Amino acid sequence: MKRILSLALAASLLPLSGCSDDTTRVSTTDTIAAEARQNKDADLIRIKDRVYRLSGAPVTLTQADVKSFATVTKQATADEPLAEGMATDWSAGTKLYRGDTTGVLYIFEKNQAYLYEAIPEG
Repeated sequence: MKRILSLALAASLLPLSGCSDDTTRVSTTDTIAAEARQNKDADLIRIKDRVYRLSGAPVTLTQADVKSFATVTKQATADEPLAEGMATDWSAGTKLYRGDTTGVLYIFEKNQAYLYEAIPEG
């Protein structure tokens, strides 16, 4: 009987042996940001759980066609991870705009518009 109880107790503890208190989780956005930052020349913005990269596509709309939805909170240094609200090439306070197209944002500076496209997952 003691042997059966000992065996049952040992078996009940087995699933716990692989557990750890380490609850560090890396989000998909963290992974995308880290991979994108490997290109030191990339012009990136991380906002609302997405990472955006400057696109070479022409911009045909004006600031009146879009709405401001966020602001850059910090410009990332060369070796700093890209966290929420940060941009690599724009200073804190830069306004970000979006229109009807999902996964796209814009920045307007003087008479120039810049188009950023979200980096897709996977």
